[in-house]
Amino acid sequence: MSTSRTRQVLAAAGAGVLAASLVTSCTIDTGQGGGGGGNAAGGGQSDGMGDDGVFRVAAFTAGYATPAGKLTLDYFTEQGNERENWEVTLYTSQFDYDKINSDVQTAIGQGADAILAGFPDPRQTQPLVQAAHDAGIPIFSIDGGVEPNPDFAVDVTFDQEQIAEITVDALEEAMGGLEGRDVMVIGHDPHVGIHARSNLAVDMLEEAGATIAGGQMRQALDPGTGRTEALNFVTDYLQANPDGLDGVWVGWDDAALGAVQAINEAGQDEVYVTGVDALAETTEAIEAGGPMYATASQDWIAVADEVLGHMDAYATSATLPEENYVEVEAELVDPGNVDSFEPTLGVTD
Repeated sequence: MSTSRTRQVLAAAGAGVLAASLVTSCTIDTGQGGGGGGNAAGGGQSDGMGDDGVFRVAAFTAGYATPAGKLTLDYFTEQGNERENWEVTLYTSQFDYDKINSDVQTAIGQGADAILAGFPDPRQTQPLVQAAHDAGIPIFSIDGGVEPNPDFAVDVTFDQEQIAEITVDALEEAMGGLEGRDVMVIGHDPHVGIHARSNLAVDMLEEAGATIAGGQMRQALDPGTGRTEALNFVTDYLQANPDGLDGVWVGWDDAALGAVQAINEAGQDEVYVTGVDALAETTEAIEAGGPMYATASQDWIAVADEVLGHMDAYATSATLPEENYVEVEAELVDPGNVDSFEPTLGVTD
């Protein structure tokens, strides 16, 4: 895929997210100037604590109903509250940003010293971002977009181009090539990361000679119903085109498992599926053989640990990260390594 085309796709995926060059702790502007917790680098403070010596963090996610959202924010909250003089309060919703914006603005008014944004949609969080900016409170983000954003002191996320590459390559391996193959792509535009990697996957598939089944990407309306929507997409297509599908590339695992169910029910043994998330259920399906061929594992625990480290530095010395956008790579899980892979998402006790 050409560099210019990649940049175009990433720019489109980040609509509403202002690009910014990487910043240093000497130049980052978090809008410090008083109000709320009021502690930010550059304001003369020796640490990021409140006046009472307590570091109050308002953590939020609108995606708590998703496996990644729950795992990551529960872990962050537990680890934060185990730290001396930290007090982490978690605010959640099921993709209700009105509630999130209201809850976090209230927390800022009550003296929060920092914000942890878990899987935020920057297009929908401007009220809380403005409140944090006005109060001089830094926002630390996990998976907050696909390009640098000056709203964040740091955003640690996964490289969407790398995810698209390894999953498209896995689909090519499963099908014995992409030239002349019919591949369905299932995405979900409201999620910035899924939007980016899905569009990148479409470009990569087409450049390799594949045809996008039905002429365009399918769009799931809601991650909560993604499995059923994907099941219906694939079932309807196979009924209309019994021999017209070779593979399904899906932007996240829950929907990928819906595609697998449709393929199994249709008795199509030679149609392969890839996903992203490495749910426990997905790895079991890969081990069993059949349509589910590969998934990309995003180690959200490692990401949370990195963000916690940045927040430790801020709490103790008012130091902000030198770079405000950090991309990390995902791991492909396929038949070659699934036996040794230990999933963290969707695991039941």
